[in-house]
Amino acid sequence: MRTSKRMVRAAIAGVAVLPLVALAACTSSGDDGGTPEEGVTITYAVQGFAHEAIAPIVQEFTDETGITVELVDGPASGQDLLTQLVPAFTSGTTPYDVIDADDPAVAALIAGGWLEPLGDEVTADYLADLSEGMLDSHEQWNVVDGESYRLYHNYELGYYWVNQETLDAYGVPVPTTWEELESAGETLKQQGVYVFADAAAKPGLTFVYLAYLAAQAGGDIYAADEGTRTAFEFAKSLIDNGYFPEEAVTWNYDQSNAAYMEDTVATMRQWTFFDGVAQANTAWFTPEKAVIADPPAGPAGSKTWAGGWGMAVPAAGEHKEEAKQFVAWMNTPEIATRLAEASSFFITSRTSVLDALGGEGIVAALKHYSDSGFVVPRPFHPKAAQAEAIVDDIGQSYLTGQITIDEAMDRLKTEIAALD
Repeated sequence: MRTSKRMVRAAIAGVAVLPLVALAACTSSGDDGGTPEEGVTITYAVQGFAHEAIAPIVQEFTDETGITVELVDGPASGQDLLTQLVPAFTSGTTPYDVIDADDPAVAALIAGGWLEPLGDEVTADYLADLSEGMLDSHEQWNVVDGESYRLYHNYELGYYWVNQETLDAYGVPVPTTWEELESAGETLKQQGVYVFADAAAKPGLTFVYLAYLAAQAGGDIYAADEGTRTAFEFAKSLIDNGYFPEEAVTWNYDQSNAAYMEDTVATMRQWTFFDGVAQANTAWFTPEKAVIADPPAGPAGSKTWAGGWGMAVPAAGEHKEEAKQFVAWMNTPEIATRLAEASSFFITSRTSVLDALGGEGIVAALKHYSDSGFVVPRPFHPKAAQAEAIVDDIGQSYLTGQITIDEAMDRLKTEIAALD
């Protein structure tokens, strides 16, 4: 669904304008641009770990257009991005010509009027190449009043990872429903093994986990509806029955990965990056220990949510036309496929990528999840960072037994409503 500009502009109230931080290579606001020019240098702020992999492809853009692109180490979280950019944007400047932003950050940046509409010439090839689930996410997070402000190059799913070797050792089938997950949990508990885990610490990870279950229950987590209640109650029952580690409510991803690779957890929800983590643990890894299975179906079926990072053009940039030309080039089907081959940070659920790379590995899993209709967009709120923090706090209080389910739902409704 498309969000109204009135809704998304409310997000700006949730952005903390922090003290001005040091900004490298600041440029002042220039004219509105026109025809891209050769001999111009633009900066693209993307996380440093991806630079080496994508640099040769970026150089081809320079060779073709005469526009030089300097790769700059961008912030690793949306909150860090806002901390760095909001002071510059409010003063009418930008340190970068093209930025990477995650979902919560882009809502705030659009709300502030700080991003340039990309236009049909930039978005046409990209939009025609999106899978249905990815198109839903794009329209929910990147589009306001028909204008696209960001294009995903990174599209992450929470996969259901299964240690097939452990399940086979105890004669337990892969759980395909919540009921089967509970049944398997009872069997494995007798062996000192948890059937399921996730990292559920604050900040952020409690929301990630509960939103995953809410999708399977058919809930809108920000509405505190019946599906949300069902998801919260199921999460609590897994802990209370000994099927999910009680201590996982304080785990980060390193800790949940470690428990899984110590064979004390038989299945878990985890992002794409675990594919590399598992294979790097050569003393432990075999393919049977890190199998991606369908998410166990709740009342609404097998579901997981997706989100990611994407490219956007600051409105304050001097070289907006050159920047938009770069964004368009990087998001053509041919280049998107090559970027996905070069770096997992550029894997998306695009037809071109799935057709070219979907026969094996993590992209095959992405294709299967996408084709099967498992993928729903990240829960949307115009003040996403604040709303997710509310879910964190209330979810933690409920899962640790400090409040009842009625209190949790009442607080969730009240505190989310107070954001409007």
